[in-house]
Amino acid sequence: MFKRDPKGRFVYTDVGFFTKKREWRFASGKDKTEKPMDEEAYQKLLAAQQRLPVLVMYDSSSNKRWWSYCDHFYCEDEGLSAEHVQVLILDRFVQSRKKVQRAMARLSMAGDIGSVVREPIPDEIKTFVWKRDGGRCVRCASQEKLEYDHIIPLAKGGSNTARNIQLLCETCNREKGANLV
Repeated sequence: MFKRDPKGRFVYTDVGFFTKKREWRFASGKDKTEKPMDEEAYQKLLAAQQRLPVLVMYDSSSNKRWWSYCDHFYCEDEGLSAEHVQVLILDRFVQSRKKVQRAMARLSMAGDIGSVVREPIPDEIKTFVWKRDGGRCVRCASQEKLEYDHIIPLAKGGSNTARNIQLLCETCNREKGANLV
């Protein structure tokens, strides 16, 4: 199991009477490191975890490891290396970004509540594009299941002009999606 640990944090204790210094430990819930770090070691760890995941705690009884990377904490019990942890985190980031982009695209296609209904392509434009493209898909030349496609999608600023409309078969249109090419 590999997951982000929102409970993970570094905590410090001031030690010493006349010359106070801080001792840092990693803690997550009831678990915390036994051996403290001094301020210099803590600052080095903070700098290092910006580039690569750093192992901050290992619990031999449960075989759990806690990692710090880019100011977040992760827990795993699979014995992963720092490189594997980094790849998993970056993959999650990419997947999350794609999920947000898909959601934004769906919202932009749906428009605001009460927004103007999408204008249909005028019949004279459809007739012109049909003749210009020869009644065939401009990508694969198929004559089956043809659709009018916006080269630049309306959601990205395209228009219903003949210069922005082309004939694509259903398959080619789905492959193109909301891309410009």
